[in-house]
Amino acid sequence: MKKFMKIIKWFYPGLRIKRWVILLFFSLFFLIFSAVRLAHDNHLVLKIFDSLLFVFSFIGFVVGVRLLIKSFFEAIYPGKNKEIIDIIYEKRFLSKGPKIVAFGGGTGLSTVLEGLKEYTANITAIVAVADEGGSSGRLREEFGILPPGDIRNCLVSLAEAPQLMRDLFQYRFKEGNGIKGHSFGNLFITAMTQVTGSFKDAVKESSIVLAIRGRVLPSSLDKMRLKAEYSDGTTKEGEDKIPHQGKSIRKIQLVPQDVKSNPEAIEAIREADVIIFGPGSLFTSIIPNLLIEQVREEIAKRDVVKLYLCNVMTQHGETDGLTAFDHLEKIVSHTKRNIVNCCLVNSGRLKHNLLVKYAQEKSFPVIFDRERFKKLGVSIFEGDVVSKSNYLRHDSKNAAKEIMVIYNYMKRKWRGLKNK
Repeated sequence: MKKFMKIIKWFYPGLRIKRWVILLFFSLFFLIFSAVRLAHDNHLVLKIFDSLLFVFSFIGFVVGVRLLIKSFFEAIYPGKNKEIIDIIYEKRFLSKGPKIVAFGGGTGLSTVLEGLKEYTANITAIVAVADEGGSSGRLREEFGILPPGDIRNCLVSLAEAPQLMRDLFQYRFKEGNGIKGHSFGNLFITAMTQVTGSFKDAVKESSIVLAIRGRVLPSSLDKMRLKAEYSDGTTKEGEDKIPHQGKSIRKIQLVPQDVKSNPEAIEAIREADVIIFGPGSLFTSIIPNLLIEQVREEIAKRDVVKLYLCNVMTQHGETDGLTAFDHLEKIVSHTKRNIVNCCLVNSGRLKHNLLVKYAQEKSFPVIFDRERFKKLGVSIFEGDVVSKSNYLRHDSKNAAKEIMVIYNYMKRKWRGLKNK
């Protein structure tokens, strides 16, 4: 009886399947019918009629197969405006792409993820969870959860869900007592944490809702804060307060220092073909991930491309006056490990009107001091990776393209050295 009911369901109205099944049935029937008649009829008029019937039946059969498959895909796949060939390409070709692990936070990492998802579906974004400002900070304090802001940005960047859903997750309330300043995505993840009972599960369920290509993981499931030590020896706690002291940062550390790594993040590192750092806030988004002992030790063990994407502009309060080499040296001094073996620096032209605008915010181009890199033994790559929009930041497509070029180049280079 149950099997019979399952069969009946296929004939429910509105499924957009019956019509194509019927078309296939009749097309196949007349295809066989005309083929048999062609083999036995000798009359010229009948042969012409049977030939036309065969051709039209064949066309009907092909159209029926195509539309039936399309109906199935539209029912089970969220990207309903996509062609079947695009869906197959994404599921087959992209699933074979390199396994990429990207560290960071803020808009920098999410921008690069946007471009990388066009090359591979095997992306793991590992995000620092030390935010204390804005919507994330308020939710962290009120609900005792990990800050969802950077997680949300990465989820949206990797999403295959319709643009409206992505815009909804990024929508920020402009008014309303208690809700003003919050983004819908942050509230959604917070609510999902309450429903599922854990932040980890909340991120996974949000990933399903947005149908993301890859996954997003917090670097740790422990609550943590950041503490900065400045050049004058003074210190300050709180991610949101660190950049506003008007002092040069000498060192950053986690509070507490024995924060445990997320096991899934460690697993991703062990399986990675490429490990990327940045772009993003050096001291508050990139380095905090690497201060987790097991994270940096596992990265150091890997003999793969470990690429640092140097920021295009300095960030006031964090990297004032730091050159490209200084950025990388800060990572090395904090980790004391073989964390980076490649570095990508922007060589694209920066618009003068935007430089003036950024200068008013005390943000300036990162100087590429090429000669200083030689002593680190790091492979240096240059590329036009700057956005042509109204912001001086990485362009998602160009940055992703350069990353893939570097990955393929280094893979060929290492393979050649092994064959010698």
